[in-house]
Amino acid sequence: MRRGPKPDPAAVKVAKGNPGKRRVGADPAQPLATSAGGVLPPHWLKKGGLKVWQRLAPNVARLKLLTPVDAESFARYCRNLDRWLVMQDVLDKEGETYESESAHGKLKRVNPAFLIGDRLARMLETQESVFGLNPAERQRIFAARSMTPDPAGDLFGPRASSAAEAAAEPAAPASPLGLLN
Repeated sequence: MRRGPKPDPAAVKVAKGNPGKRRVGADPAQPLATSAGGVLPPHWLKKGGLKVWQRLAPNVARLKLLTPVDAESFARYCRNLDRWLVMQDVLDKEGETYESESAHGKLKRVNPAFLIGDRLARMLETQESVFGLNPAERQRIFAARSMTPDPAGDLFGPRASSAAEAAAEPAAPASPLGLLN
């Protein structure tokens, strides 16, 4: 059993700027060519889940976090999001509780749609972190990107090559007396 947080996909590590400075291997799931140039949803994704896919998949694919191998997992996320939206509609109409009669009198009970929606919400939170769909994960990615220097240069011009940087640095003085001059 693995301890600690799940490892990020290579695309997420690259987007964060590789904060651990370890070698980032390629994702084992290399994108395959599809007829539309993007990732196609699985055949079992229907109705509302397909609408969620069509709304979210282009953005996730643009971030390079969705490949054909990930299509099943992302489709599951889309289906669960659609189900959660349906449960929210039910709760808006019926409320979070209902009253029932028993031998002890009237009891207020939790609407089953509330419990289902709560369980779906917890699953969605987990799945959103995998695909970078929550604000906290995006913020970490943007912060990591801002901390990495741009190899093309910055405000003061293009970056010098490593050989030019080494030549531009002055030689270390031979004695400590020359250090202060």
